[in-house]
Amino acid sequence: MKITFNEKEKSIEIKDGLKFQYFLLKIMLTFTIINSILFPVFVLEKTHLEWMGFIWIIVGLASLSILIYTMLKKSTSEKLKLSEITSLPEKQFFGRNMIRLQLKNGKLRDLMELKKESDISEMKELLKNIGIKTS
Repeated sequence: MKITFNEKEKSIEIKDGLKFQYFLLKIMLTFTIINSILFPVFVLEKTHLEWMGFIWIIVGLASLSILIYTMLKKSTSEKLKLSEITSLPEKQFFGRNMIRLQLKNGKLRDLMELKKESDISEMKELLKNIGIKTS
């Protein structure tokens, strides 16, 4: 992950490949939703439709909810202006600290490549020096 601060434009540039990862995730979720609709209708026989169709409905609804969440609540922007960023919340996930950028439009920009505690503290210091408050 490479994060650079552009003083002229008052923005930060994040190069971590998250946009491509989310693009692949959206494609896979879309295929899963299509499959959960078409498979029970065209492939399953009447005897299997009762229990296997129920499983495909659950898989399709889970995929749809994850797809909607990623489209409405996650951001993959590689260039963010400082005026768009509100804070830098930190969260623990399975014992590992994760930091993300909270944007003014309500979306979150994950900083996934920060794995070591030293990288996280270095990033916090950089963003604190820029003027982004950490929480």
